[in-house]
Order: sequence, then structure tokens, then C-alpha cells
Amino acid sequence: MEITIPTKWEDVTIGNYINLRPVLNSKLNPIERVVNILAVLTGQKRDVIKNISLKQYKSIKKKMSFLETELPKQLKDKRFKIGGQWYEFKVDAKKLLFGEYINSMEILQNAKDDEEAIFNNLHHILTTICRPVKKTLFGWKHIEVDSEVLRKTADNFLNNMPMTIAYPIGVFFYTHSEDLTKAIKTCLMQEAEKMTKEAREELDLVNAGDGGTP
Repeated sequence: MEITIPTKWEDVTIGNYINLRPVLNSKLNPIERVVNILAVLTGQKRDVIKNISLKQYKSIKKKMSFLETELPKQLKDKRFKIGGQWYEFKVDAKKLLFGEYINSMEILQNAKDDEEAIFNNLHHILTTICRPVKKTLFGWKHIEVDSEVLRKTADNFLNNMPMTIAYPIGVFFYTHSEDLTKAIKTCLMQEAEKMTKEAREELDLVNAGDGGTP
């Protein structure tokens, strides 16, 4: 049986990594560890993996050596292409949808007690700080997002984004979580104050138009 597996971190997606972490952090014996890792990376059942020859096992184990190396912590480019769509990494709390704000706060709250919350929700986190963009005659422009665009983006990241892009952004998010929380809350309060002010101004115009009579 021929088995094809990733040979570098660039070939490991967020979805792969979420499933890999429990295995990589476990205390299995070397053979069981390899079997479980292969099951994740190939999508094959453990029983199928166990039928590979000893020669194949040695070859595969050598190819998997990259898993013992560290993931990069610095992002090379702020703009990247995933699944045919361009995205740009930019922290802008003002452009968050309210639903994103709620999700971000829940993830950050859970991450205080369990850092796995960050990794398990990495594809959702990245939708808040990586926005779809398109190139126009006047340069790169952000694509307007709604809940459906965000859902598709999260799915695209989960299935196609390599960890060499996802991990550095995840590290940034985790290490700046307190600053991001403050920024998001500040923007939300400013937006609420703006809406309240506009509502008062509209009410004043209505009252003025009525001549101030009840």
C-alpha cells in the first residue's frame, strides 16, 4: 500500500494540526505514535496503517521528522492566498461584526484556563484578523464580509491554510490577547456612543419639526 504524507509544515493544514496536537502531546510508544499520526495525516484507519511494511514504516518515519521541528513564529507576508482567495492579516477591531466580538471574547476567556481553546478555534480566530481582499486598478481592497462570508472563510482556513501561516498569527493573537480585548471593547463602546449620539440628534430634529409640542 502506497502512503503519501506531508513532508514539511507547509503541507499541514489547521485541520490536520488540530487533530495532530493530542497525538503529538501524548506519551505513546514510538510505533503507536507513528500509527496515530499517519491516521490523522492520511485519513486512513489505524488497521489499514498497521498493514504497511517495515520498509515503508522506516521511510515514512524519516519523512515525518519535520514534526519534531518548531513551527515558525514570524509571518513572512501580511497578504497571502488560501484556496484561491487572497487575504490580508490586519488587526482592526472597528471592522468586527458583533457576532465576531462575542466569539472572540468567549475564545479569549476560555484560553485563560486552557490554551488548547486557541488552537481548536484557530480557523475562527483568524477570520477576525485576516480579511478577504481583491486586487483592483487602485490597489488592494477589502471585500465586504457578512456571516456567510465568515463561515466560508473559516472553512477555507480549516481545510487549506498551512500552519506556517496560521501559527505565527495564532501566536500573535495569544500574546496580544489582553491588548486585543481592550481594543475590541473600546471600539464597541465608541460605536455604542456614536449610535446613541445619532439617535439623540434625530430625536432633536423630530422635536424641532413638531415645534416642540408633545
